Amino acid sequence: MLLLNRLKQFWHALFSQVGPEETAFIKKYLDAREQSLFWAMDRPTQTHCIRVARTCLNLLKNCQTLEVNQNILLKSALLHDLGKPARLIKTRDRVLIVILSTLAPALYQYILQGKLGQGRFYRAAAAHANHCLAGARRAEQAGLPPAVIYLIANHHRPEQAGDPPELTLLRQADALN
Repeated sequence: MLLLNRLKQFWHALFSQVGPEETAFIKKYLDAREQSLFWAMDRPTQTHCIRVARTCLNLLKNCQTLEVNQNILLKSALLHDLGKPARLIKTRDRVLIVILSTLAPALYQYILQGKLGQGRFYRAAAAHANHCLAGARRAEQAGLPPAVIYLIANHHRPEQAGDPPELTLLRQADALN
C-alpha cells in the first residue's frame, strides 16, 4: 500500500496541473494574501496541497462528531508545505528523500548532518527536513491566524495527547497524499 501511495505521489508530482477547478477551490478558502503564498510554491507542492485539502474535506464527512474549524483546517492544508522552497527541491530530490528516509534513515540523517558535503542535494534535503518551521515563519510574517501557523509548524510532529482535531486530520490527509 505504501509503495502504491508513493507511486501515485510521483505521478502527481510529474503530471498534476492547477486548472480552473483547482483555482476556484483555492479562491474559496484562501484570501488574497494567502493566495500569494500559495502561488509562490512550486507546481508539485501546490497540487499536493490541493489534494491534501480535498482529502481533509473527505475525512471531515466521516468524523462529524469532532468539532473542527473547517476554515482553519483547509487554509492549513492548502499552505502546509509553504516552507518548501520553490525551485530548490526538485522532483528527483523528493524521490531520493523518500527512498532514503524510508529505506536508509541512518544514511539520510548522516546526509542531513552535512557529513557527505553541503552541495545541492544536502540543501534540498535540509530544506525538506526543516519545511514545517520555515513555513510557520513565513505564515507568521504574512500575518496568518495563529491556529494556521500552529498546524503548519506541527504537521510532521509525532502525535501527542491533546492535539487539536485539525492537526490530526491534516496529518492523516498528508499521509494519504
